[in-house]
Amino acid sequence: MDLKWLLVRRITLVALTCFLAGSGLALYAAAREAKGRNVTLVELAGRQLDLQLSRIDRSTDVPKRFPDWDLVSSYALQPGQCVEFHGTDASRNRSSCAGFDVGSTGTPQWFLKVYRLLINNNLTAATPLYYRGVYQGTIVAAYDPIATAGQAWATISPLLGLSAALVATLCLVTYLVVDRALLPAKDILSGLNRLARGDLACRLPAFRLTELNRISEVFNAVSEELGKATSERTELARRLVDMQEQERRRIARELHDEIAQKLAALNALAACLRRSTQTDAPELVNEARELEKMASSLMISLRRTLTHLRPQEIDDLGLVQSLKALVEQHNERARGHTSFSIEITGEVEQLRAETSAHVYRIVQEALTNASKHANARNVRVLLARHADRGEERIRLSVVDDGSGSPAVRKPASLAGAGLIGMRERVAALSGKFAAGPLSSGGFGLQVEFPTSLQEA
Repeated sequence: MDLKWLLVRRITLVALTCFLAGSGLALYAAAREAKGRNVTLVELAGRQLDLQLSRIDRSTDVPKRFPDWDLVSSYALQPGQCVEFHGTDASRNRSSCAGFDVGSTGTPQWFLKVYRLLINNNLTAATPLYYRGVYQGTIVAAYDPIATAGQAWATISPLLGLSAALVATLCLVTYLVVDRALLPAKDILSGLNRLARGDLACRLPAFRLTELNRISEVFNAVSEELGKATSERTELARRLVDMQEQERRRIARELHDEIAQKLAALNALAACLRRSTQTDAPELVNEARELEKMASSLMISLRRTLTHLRPQEIDDLGLVQSLKALVEQHNERARGHTSFSIEITGEVEQLRAETSAHVYRIVQEALTNASKHANARNVRVLLARHADRGEERIRLSVVDDGSGSPAVRKPASLAGAGLIGMRERVAALSGKFAAGPLSSGGFGLQVEFPTSLQEA
């Protein structure tokens, strides 16, 4: 929930709680006052009837006039208040009530029901009348529930309107004040989003509030440290991967210059030995032929190893032709089951030798994964150079329309050594890497890195 609305809601709840508490206190005070009037009334009526019984006992009054209700009913009753006498003889029962205008109360039915249920039954006052230890009857004073509910409603209804106005005003003022006070929070959220997207150059301005300004200071410090750590990690990854490529190139050169030459000489010597033994020692022909085959097989294996260590096309033909040759190799192996294609846009030949090797290795690993796991009909490689905010960047995508097994086609965060190796190469290029299932189906890999540090 938005912080402003959360505060407004809580303030509203507090205000409503205060209103209910105030209304409860007002109703309690009104009920206590009504109860007190009923108690006073039954006490006065009891004294009057006790005096009449005393006069009857002294023969100054007639017993059949008991109870003399005119003396009791002469007391001023409140609107809706009733006083009753319940004697031992039903003929002696008496009652009096003060009338009131039912239509003038305007009490809502819901309030009347709640009032009857919770309060009105507790307002009745009753006291037994005894004379010389003999029970004479009971005096009861009570209020009509509509009358007392109307009085209570007249007490709290002004509070209801006032409270509603105060709560609305308080909520509006709170919303405006909090909205203004939290304006820097939008900048903080924007900065966090930019940081989450990898923009480590993002910095927050200073804020007037101490707490928010401290957040800004910590954010800027963390962003700066992350930028330094990322730069150091990128540089270290670049050096490690570049050293790996250089070492591969050195080993490939050593194998080509030393082992390949000796294997070629061994193959030629075996051929000469086979021709010589055909006339001089026929029994050695088969051994010479086997030696020649073995030398040829070793040369084929060596060429495969050299291609894996350092494709000769990258140095001889360039990155573009090497990638096209790689795609053609996969098309030959697929034999029509999968169609591999490549599209290159812009100038991508002016990259450093190590950078070209990284791009080649990434495409090579992606195509290998697609061949093994995608079960796709089409695999597309897109390599382009474009300008983004005045900066030249290389964008590489490898997309297929296959499904494959969920166990092997994992998101990049859960991948095995293949994708991990690609991530290391992209980190060495100071680029961004993303891989995972596509919403439209299939699997996609996207790589993007700047060319400013990668050109020869």
